[in-house]
Amino acid sequence: MPKVKLCQKNIILEAPRGENLMSFLQSKEIPVASSCLGEGICSMCKMQITGSVNEPAELEKATLLRNKCAANERLSCQITIESDLEISTQYW
Repeated sequence: MPKVKLCQKNIILEAPRGENLMSFLQSKEIPVASSCLGEGICSMCKMQITGSVNEPAELEKATLLRNKCAANERLSCQITIESDLEISTQYW
């Protein structure tokens, strides 16, 4: 199982391969900001992610661009966990 390291919280969780990152974190009672409920349009769930992740779809690219997100930021609601990840965000 891939490991997800929450850098600011000093927590490492094992995640099922193929799980959505936002859903996984919420299932572990880790708060994830969102006003669109994971639809990929608000960018509140943006996180700095280190590790191999799926390429962003056009919707995510547009949302990241519209909200002036940094190059290393991705929307947790659009990430599929396939390998070990290290994540951090401004609201933890």
